[in-house]
Amino acid sequence: MKKLWLVAAISVMLVGCNSSHAVSSQTSANVAAANAVQSIASVEKQLPDWIKDDTVTSPLEAIVMGGHTYDAVSFCKPHDCASDFMITLTADNNKKYSMIVHVKDVPDALNTPSIYATYQYIGEPDQQVKSVFTQALSQNPNWQ
Repeated sequence: MKKLWLVAAISVMLVGCNSSHAVSSQTSANVAAANAVQSIASVEKQLPDWIKDDTVTSPLEAIVMGGHTYDAVSFCKPHDCASDFMITLTADNNKKYSMIVHVKDVPDALNTPSIYATYQYIGEPDQQVKSVFTQALSQNPNWQ
């Protein structure tokens, strides 16, 4: 499990690199992120199929809460990022947590997705970490 998080952390660092090798770094980051997601999928049996396949990744802003800093990465289902996505947090003590969000496919969900969302947590987050997930969701201007 520690190797999984190491791969995920490396992929985040590679995405953040801004050098002349940006294209190769992006490709390496995507491969590493895909491997990390596949490793999570092998550990958790009840994950949605889209997590086991290719996903789209993007780093989010770091979140500071309760004296801890959390690095966040968003993974989403290709061509359906608004309805199926996962946020993974890495705490400053290197503990990893994930939250899978599924938004029901109904017309009203376009205006208020949080009302139609279901959440699945991985890594047994406490209430403080769940609050960090809420903060990470607020980085999305369409999340209401």
